[in-house]
Amino acid sequence: MAAKLLMVLGTSSSAGKTTISTALCRILKDLGLSVAPFKAANMSLNSISLPDGSEIARAQWLQAMACGIDATRDMNPILLKPEGGGKSQLIVRGTAIGVKSFSEYGEFMASSGKSIVSESLSSLIEGHDAVVIEGAGSPAEINMMDTDLANTYIMKEFNPFSILVGDIEKGGVFASLYGTLSLMPFPEKVGGLVINRMRGNRDILQPGIRKLEDRTGKKVLGVMPYLDGLLLPGEDSLDYEISKTPGSEIAVIRYPHAENYSDLDSLFFSGLGTRLVNHRNQEEMEKARLIILPGSKRADLDLEYLRSSGMDFRIRQLASGGVAVLGICGGYQMLGKEIDFGAGKPTVQGIGLLDSSTVYGNVKKTGQVEYCGTGSPFPEDVTGAGYEIHYGSVNSREPPLFKVGSRGEGSASETSRVFGTNIHGILENPKILSLLLGRKIALDYNQVLEANIDRLSEEFRKNVDLSPVMEFIR
Repeated sequence: MAAKLLMVLGTSSSAGKTTISTALCRILKDLGLSVAPFKAANMSLNSISLPDGSEIARAQWLQAMACGIDATRDMNPILLKPEGGGKSQLIVRGTAIGVKSFSEYGEFMASSGKSIVSESLSSLIEGHDAVVIEGAGSPAEINMMDTDLANTYIMKEFNPFSILVGDIEKGGVFASLYGTLSLMPFPEKVGGLVINRMRGNRDILQPGIRKLEDRTGKKVLGVMPYLDGLLLPGEDSLDYEISKTPGSEIAVIRYPHAENYSDLDSLFFSGLGTRLVNHRNQEEMEKARLIILPGSKRADLDLEYLRSSGMDFRIRQLASGGVAVLGICGGYQMLGKEIDFGAGKPTVQGIGLLDSSTVYGNVKKTGQVEYCGTGSPFPEDVTGAGYEIHYGSVNSREPPLFKVGSRGEGSASETSRVFGTNIHGILENPKILSLLLGRKIALDYNQVLEANIDRLSEEFRKNVDLSPVMEFIR
């Protein structure tokens, strides 16, 4: 039998499609169904590399965890990673195929996108009882209907049972839901509405709910409360604008083109004193025991930002005073002496805290790795797994930070506590956090995610009428 298809649409980006899709994945999994997530096209700088080297959005990886299965490239066949200037790196079925302008992306979607989306979704339909499909942005983007494969195309060709989500935290939720239904194609395929992120007494919404139901003929299935303290990875940079923990034991440099924000999740999940630092509050670095430079989509522009703000000088000064500095991926490259971006671009001077240099090529390196320490600062019994997603190849004259198979990986300065690595996910290892901060840190990253997925799904069960969904599944 072909899988039943449930689709979660939103009145806008960040309306809550990702979290509600995650909740539905866990609910259906708990019912004993074989369920898989799917998002045709995602735009996110928070990605992950799978064991086969495929790169997909981290949101679909999390949803696969909610389903109790391993993530695959077909769960997110098209991924856009913005680079600025109206261009984005395009990743198709897990493989980067180049940087495209908005018009070039539109041409690609019109010519090849439909077959790619259909093949990936069909492969999931054949292997599962149900597929939870997350839409993208809003289905009412009337200026882009021809290339809207994530909403319009799927509703037309695959006929899923759809739920439309509106975010009341932004205000205007009734107008958003009503307007979306008025402008979107196939409103008849929407089987119910959900109001998301309600703070306070939901009883005050009842008059508006009754009027909305009368005017649209659609039932409001429930009102999801704002879940304070929900610990799940964010999908874009806005989810990491404000520090979630007090104090400033750790300073994370927040340059304009930061990416792979999920490297920071373990810091927030552990309740460590973490501050996101930019040019406006760079004095926060003075109190930190550890400074982290995360990944960067445009290391050249982010280095320029650090220099123009004087933050590079402050980082060097603090490192010379014994503060630990860790660079991950693009942050690692920036800690070196220079970066050669190739393709006729000028070589850019780095911060210079590591005796290393980076050369960019045309091949993107992705894949999961297992690592162990090399002795300093991490002993050989510090082991774990992570993943790589980068273009630049680093030539280091420093001792390696890790050992991956038979090769050395990363850099550990011989003269200071400055370290760099291309491996994402190392901060999920509590031994590494403990050694960097000089005290024991207790964290089971996957256990935290599982517990919070359970919390999310339980709240959804309590606050949303699932009978139309269950009827459709049956």
